[in-house]
Amino acid sequence: MKGKNTEELRSTIAFYKQMEEEYRAIFEYSYDGIFISDGNGKVVRINKACENMEGIVSDEVVGKSVEQLLEEGYYTNSVTLEVLEKKIPVTQLQRAKNGRRIMCTGVPVFKDGKIIRVVINSRDISELSLLEKELQMTKKQSEKLRTQVALLEKEIGQSDRLVYKSSRMREIVNTINHVARFDSTVLLTGESGVGKELLARSIHTMSSRSTAPFIKVDCGSIPPSLFESELFGYEKGAFTGAEKNGKMGLIELADKGTLFVDEVGELPLELQVKLLRFIQDKEVVKVGGKKPVSIDARIIAATNRDLVSMVKEGSFRNDLFYRLNVIPMNIPPLRDRKEDIFSLIHYFLERFNKRFGTKKELDPECLDALEAYPWPGNVRELENMIERLIVLSTGNKIGISDLPRIFHDTNNGQGGSAPLPQGDSYHSIINQVERKLLIEAMAKTSTMTGMGKILGLDKSSVSRKMKKHGLRMG
Repeated sequence: MKGKNTEELRSTIAFYKQMEEEYRAIFEYSYDGIFISDGNGKVVRINKACENMEGIVSDEVVGKSVEQLLEEGYYTNSVTLEVLEKKIPVTQLQRAKNGRRIMCTGVPVFKDGKIIRVVINSRDISELSLLEKELQMTKKQSEKLRTQVALLEKEIGQSDRLVYKSSRMREIVNTINHVARFDSTVLLTGESGVGKELLARSIHTMSSRSTAPFIKVDCGSIPPSLFESELFGYEKGAFTGAEKNGKMGLIELADKGTLFVDEVGELPLELQVKLLRFIQDKEVVKVGGKKPVSIDARIIAATNRDLVSMVKEGSFRNDLFYRLNVIPMNIPPLRDRKEDIFSLIHYFLERFNKRFGTKKELDPECLDALEAYPWPGNVRELENMIERLIVLSTGNKIGISDLPRIFHDTNNGQGGSAPLPQGDSYHSIINQVERKLLIEAMAKTSTMTGMGKILGLDKSSVSRKMKKHGLRMG
């Protein structure tokens, strides 16, 4: 009987030894720091994680009271004292002696209604704090960048402002001012170079989306094979050669802003349906992806093609045309709004003089020739011509001789070239024709404003030309 009891005792001792080893292992190998004190606030035990986290060793603190550790600068505050006082679990941030921020949760252990132990579980959040700071810095940098982009877009809007005097352009600008505050789709049509993109930017700038991105999609320059991935983006590993982390598409970049679909008439039929799907659903599915992404972007489309004819021919989808043609605006060519030429010439002259640090002017004959030219390339051609004249002319006065050869053709490239009368120079013929036109206009009206309407010129141009030819009203 005695032997049996001895065997049971040994078995019990072995069991508790095994349990103690397991608890010791759990205590020492815990990832979180464990700090244990008794009911009087005296440190009983700490684990390795606590030592490593706080830069202390067990022998320094075990046996000391938490009040003493506070006095010696081990901690900035004591969770243990809070638990002993309140007799409930407490969570606090502590700053350890090594400067690390520790998130501590203290739990009281009761026996017979008294606290016999306070067990503190702690975790280093210094790295989390660094990540939080990095996140805040990234947010600040993002906001700074957003502000810089907004300022840049504002500067672009100011440097490329709408310049006009004609009644036709005034009507278009009034329409833009009205529709800008609505999110309806706008379709801008007109010849190449009339300023469709500038008008699209003006709509964006005057809208409630002005602080969000203005993203341009040039349908004529994106190869059909890349159009889908460029417009909608792709997931990582979507195809060979794709960026390893995937890529956002142009549509997604325009979220909360404006998507300007330029040269939409160049879009192949098979790709038109994909653009139509986005316009209808306001969702995109990236190449290689399955989950649709909602995008809130206003659509402004532009083309120099006749979409109505293309629809009839079957080269442009009827449903896409009607989705785009909500608010149509046709921009007239520069030859049909000659009143704008004078203002545009002086605007570009001032702008390029400022850019290049020059002070060049146009003499009257050169200005007359520029106003008489039909500008088949529209505003873009006029802008390029003024830059060319400022760069290539040698003096501060830009004369008729500085103009390209096409300006010395009396027909300006329209309908072939008529032979010049013998003995008359180009300037002489131009002056004769101009004087005759002024006299004919004077016969039809008694005001310079009326003459301007007849000749397609603004009042200041009429006044200047009248003075040049020695003509007076009445």
